[in-house]
Amino acid sequence: MLPYQRTIFVSTGISFVILFSVFLLEMIERRFWCKKMCPLGALLSFISRFSMFRRFPKKLCTTCESCEPHCRMGAFGDQGHHFDSQCSRCLECYQICPQDRVKFIFKLFHKKGMSLNISRRHFVGSTIFGAALPFINAVDAQHKIPHPYLLRPPGALKEKQFQDVCIRCGECMKVCITNALQPTLFETGWTGLFSPRLIPRLGYCEFNCNLCGQVCPTGAIQRLSRDQKHHTVIGKAVFDKNRCLPYAKHTPCIVCEEHCPVYNKAIQYETVFVKDKNGQNIEIKQPYVVEDRCIGCGICENKCPLPGESAIRVRRERLGSHLNY
Repeated sequence: MLPYQRTIFVSTGISFVILFSVFLLEMIERRFWCKKMCPLGALLSFISRFSMFRRFPKKLCTTCESCEPHCRMGAFGDQGHHFDSQCSRCLECYQICPQDRVKFIFKLFHKKGMSLNISRRHFVGSTIFGAALPFINAVDAQHKIPHPYLLRPPGALKEKQFQDVCIRCGECMKVCITNALQPTLFETGWTGLFSPRLIPRLGYCEFNCNLCGQVCPTGAIQRLSRDQKHHTVIGKAVFDKNRCLPYAKHTPCIVCEEHCPVYNKAIQYETVFVKDKNGQNIEIKQPYVVEDRCIGCGICENKCPLPGESAIRVRRERLGSHLNY
């Protein structure tokens, strides 16, 4: 019987703010997100500049102008000019035209003399984005050196391939029985946003569980047998002796050793004699990690009784889990 813990995502608040912002912007202007913020919409706008499927006439009829209020994308500008770059070819204007004047025809080239229309809003926006781009790239470049505590699910592909293959569907996070898998924010830059990571302080990787690989639809997390899972290295545990109770305060504690699920124990302890605060010799057990046995499941970090940051933390050994035989 595997343990189960109710799923809670640490980035739920961020996701809610983004969703609420989209709804709020839609109230300000129809299809605000699609027209001004959606990256796919920007790509469509760029490609539409060179589209062979164009609307005729290029300007609103002076006797009607019924197209403009029905246009979902606001493709009509000043003086009724129609902009192909903002048109989604929904054909609604074609369907409602009372005079049957609106046509969509194939045309290979622009008319000679047609000028490029750049509004003040687009000019200012492009200028700001262009000025900010070097800073965005600089921030993203800082993440080319991976976060030392970025742990991927067991069986994950190598980092670059993992980011390419993972579609951020969240199935692995939903099925994680200890709530250990959480969405990544900016630990790996923009390219790793919302991909799954293991946070041991929130939940450990259950030794006998291989559900995340079973539900992954793309193979970003490979399917592992139970025996393979027992030997798959996620990271390596490291003690902070300035915080660990037996080292820092000479207080008896071997919780991490007791919970270690690895055969023959990846956490061992040695018995030493130290002086307490009264100067008396006392016997204490000081734990240490047997690195060759540790798979980085994180249960030691999760169960550490210290408040706040654990005295033992799992560090990434390399990006992408691997078998340790």
